[in-house]
Amino acid sequence: MSNPAPDVCTPAEETPDPSIARAERRLRLLEELSEIGMELARALKPGAQADKTAADKAHGKDPAAAFAPLSRAIRLTLALEAKTCEALRDLKAGVVRAREEEHVKAVARATAADDEATYASWTKVWDAVTTVARAEIEDGEAYEDLLEALDERLEEDEAYEDYDERPLRETVERLCKDLQLTPDWSRWDGDGWEAGYAPPRPRCSPFNQPSRITVLRPPYRSPAKTPVPFQSVHALE
Repeated sequence: MSNPAPDVCTPAEETPDPSIARAERRLRLLEELSEIGMELARALKPGAQADKTAADKAHGKDPAAAFAPLSRAIRLTLALEAKTCEALRDLKAGVVRAREEEHVKAVARATAADDEATYASWTKVWDAVTTVARAEIEDGEAYEDLLEALDERLEEDEAYEDYDERPLRETVERLCKDLQLTPDWSRWDGDGWEAGYAPPRPRCSPFNQPSRITVLRPPYRSPAKTPVPFQSVHALE
């Protein structure tokens, strides 16, 4: 008996999914049955040289009478084989879709983790540089300009494309040099500035000036009340 030709539904490698494994086994059995049926049918062909097993099965029967049920059995086997192949294809497609969905979810989780790590690095760099700016810059407009320049460096400057992969101090030193800041590196404690290096608010903040009245807007004044002239009861009559 010749080996069945490989079918497109037979997977190139085994899959751990049990439903697919069972469907593949049924398909192999049906392929074998259809091949056996075809060999028996060929043995009934006039003048054919069938092997001994096929000849014994057909001995004593009219070839035409034996061929009818055999042909029906082959057709049913082939139809069942086609249905099994289709079901196997659907199973594989479902597994592929599930694996693709899981891959998408894994990529999303990895991307979220990367984004979170990048944001954490950005926050450390931003806080370290703005700490120096708060300690040095006394002009409000100059302070705002520096913040915009810092944002531009981190977003546009090729030198900072991999800042989240480099040591924090290396990035902060480069930014301070590019932004013309001169920090006191003796106040750096390894992973940032030591407490108290910069004031709680920028040196340029108008709130550094003690005041009992509002600093940024005119003090609130309640409108003066207009006195109501006195009128006697008789005057109203």
